[in-house]
Amino acid sequence: MSKAKLLFYKIAQKTVNFFKEDEETLRKKEISGQTPVHVAINIILQIGLIVVFMLNVDHQKYPAHPNPPAYPGVGQPGGPTLPQPEPVIPFKRYPAGFDVWGPRPDGSLTSRLAETVMQNQFKFFIEITTYVYLGFALQYSFLRKFGYSTMSFGLLQATVAAQWGIVWMQLIDVIHCQYLKSNFINIDAQCTPPFTAEQISPTYSQKQLRQACSCQLWDVIHGNRSIVTEQPNYAHHTLITIGKMNFDNTFVITLPSLMEGLLATIPVQITYGMLLGKVGPSQLMLCALTCVTCYGINYWIVIYVLGAWDHVGGSCIIHAFGAFFGIGCTLFASPKGVASNPDNSPRYNADVLCTVGVILNWITFPSINAYFAPAAAQQAVVINTYLSLFSSCVASMLFSSLYSQQFKFDPADIQRSCISGGVAISSVASLFVQPYQAMLIGFAGGFACSTSHNFLRKFLEKKLMITDTVGVVSLHAIPSAIAWIAGVISVAPLNTAYMGKWAGTQYISQQTKTLPFGLEYGQIFQHTAGNGDTARYQVTPLQLIAIPPPCSFSS
Repeated sequence: MSKAKLLFYKIAQKTVNFFKEDEETLRKKEISGQTPVHVAINIILQIGLIVVFMLNVDHQKYPAHPNPPAYPGVGQPGGPTLPQPEPVIPFKRYPAGFDVWGPRPDGSLTSRLAETVMQNQFKFFIEITTYVYLGFALQYSFLRKFGYSTMSFGLLQATVAAQWGIVWMQLIDVIHCQYLKSNFINIDAQCTPPFTAEQISPTYSQKQLRQACSCQLWDVIHGNRSIVTEQPNYAHHTLITIGKMNFDNTFVITLPSLMEGLLATIPVQITYGMLLGKVGPSQLMLCALTCVTCYGINYWIVIYVLGAWDHVGGSCIIHAFGAFFGIGCTLFASPKGVASNPDNSPRYNADVLCTVGVILNWITFPSINAYFAPAAAQQAVVINTYLSLFSSCVASMLFSSLYSQQFKFDPADIQRSCISGGVAISSVASLFVQPYQAMLIGFAGGFACSTSHNFLRKFLEKKLMITDTVGVVSLHAIPSAIAWIAGVISVAPLNTAYMGKWAGTQYISQQTKTLPFGLEYGQIFQHTAGNGDTARYQVTPLQLIAIPPPCSFSS
């Protein structure tokens, strides 16, 4: 045999041996549940996200346009020839520093960056990414067998979810503009003549009409860019109202939009707490994309369409939604007997690492709650969150030792209940409550979390076949209900005495009260008629969050 033939034979033999799978390899593949098809699907999903960014996402252009100066009055040199509409409260939420949009109803202009911002945007970014990627990963690493896969799979699905969330949450703004234009601009309701200060009323339907007019104006300026230079305040407020950064069809990625994507990832990580050790990376990627999509739709209905306010921590749109979505997923993904599986139990070293993750989440939780808080109230939200966390820690230790019947701490109980206070205060209540009230809410959250962990969890496993690996129902669903109730109680007293200039010039002389920290009633909430409508629409979010369409994968 020639050397060339011999060499060819050896190469062919090695190739066959490389692709030939022995029994051990087949057994490992059977355990992991992964095949080349799954890997190919993962690659296609990531390539699809890259293509979406390539076609639709761009950086903010520099130099950025500064805030326009105070414009002259009607008929004055350089001023408009016709009255320009008064600014309307945007449907888009903004972090601190975006508290005042364009000119006030009295005509004076205040920069949207004039108020003191508690911390730099990037500081919030670092703390929230620590919460999402490191805190959750360590908190979920207590399982005896799935510690490494828990952390790596969680990182995989969280990165996929964040990429889709950045684009999807901006697309939600576009969808809402189409909704407003199709439902509020018609023959009877027109955008001309523009709404002047005397025409403004506090009704939500008029706010939506004025927001729809801003959406329509964006379309006009998109086709005629000269309006930007001729009427800069007009154009500037249009962008702020609808959440756009330019008059192009592309999405601009900024730190706030990046943060929106990260916050959309939190429900994914909450859902993951019910799926530990049950699914593979391919199923988790599909579940992450589905969860973010459902989160955006739920956010659009609750915040944009209904006009509820859940910006401070997201008790309903983040915590309750993630828990209920996880319930839907685990009903389809849990095989029989998974609750009694020995691999579903913790080990000592993993419990210690899990506690480190809990402490990380405990430290960074105030950043989640305070990011979208108004600048003047941001410090109070941070303090109330920490006070609630202090109190929930004490409650978790007390009731954990009480329920153990041996007066010993249950690590699994403490790992959940210690941070339940952050969830229990993650509603509009954090803007209103006094320090002692924040402590009471935290204590109630710790008690409810510990109690549900010891009793409700067993009932769910035995009667409803819901295996809650991490205790998501105890940590997120139950405390979020407490936050929801506390929020409704906090806004129930709001009435016409709080109505001021943002409700219309006719209310300026009638206003006798303001919200805590000098916040304007009509500038914070969408429903500001003063007849109990604020509380009524704070009741609706948790009622609407039913179990979403579950993840479509098999166990």
